[in-house]
Amino acid sequence: MIMDENTIQIIIDDYSFRDLQILSSKILSSHNATNNFIKQFKADHDSQQFYKNVIFWYIKKYNKFPDV
Repeated sequence: MIMDENTIQIIIDDYSFRDLQILSSKILSSHNATNNFIKQFKADHDSQQFYKNVIFWYIKKYNKFPDV
C-alpha cells in the first residue's frame, strides 16, 4: 500500500526535533552519504527541514517509517 504524501508529512511534522535528528542520522548512516546523495535533501540552511526531508525520502523509497 502506497502511503499518501500528506499523511506522511503530517506524521513527520509531529516528530520532536530530537526524534528528527535521531531518525535522519540513522537513515544517513545506513546509506552511502556522498555529497550528491545529501544534496537531494536541500533545505535552505534549515536543519529541521533537512531532517524532515531525509525521513520523507526514506518513507517514500521504502514505503515504511524508519525504526525508532
